[in-house]
Amino acid sequence: MSKKTTYREYTISSTPVQLLERGEWKPEILISSEREGVVTSEPYADETIYTTEEAADTHGITLGQEIIDGKVPELSGNYDEHELFKANTAFTGRK
Repeated sequence: MSKKTTYREYTISSTPVQLLERGEWKPEILISSEREGVVTSEPYADETIYTTEEAADTHGITLGQEIIDGKVPELSGNYDEHELFKANTAFTGRK
């Protein structure tokens, strides 16, 4: 199961990852935007574990919206309430 939604001027794609050893699910998302014909995307993950794929999917979409809104400062990178969100925090640089 994967979900995709448009939020503000961004596309949030959720693709939960199954933890095979435990049969549980972890949310992973991709936030994309297009400006002047150039598409930029940044992946994000959350370490919260869910018992169902649907729950991880739903949380992933909500997480993406919160990142865009600047409600997750550690993932929102350069969020400034007076500027548009820019998905530029490197995935590998996050803990």
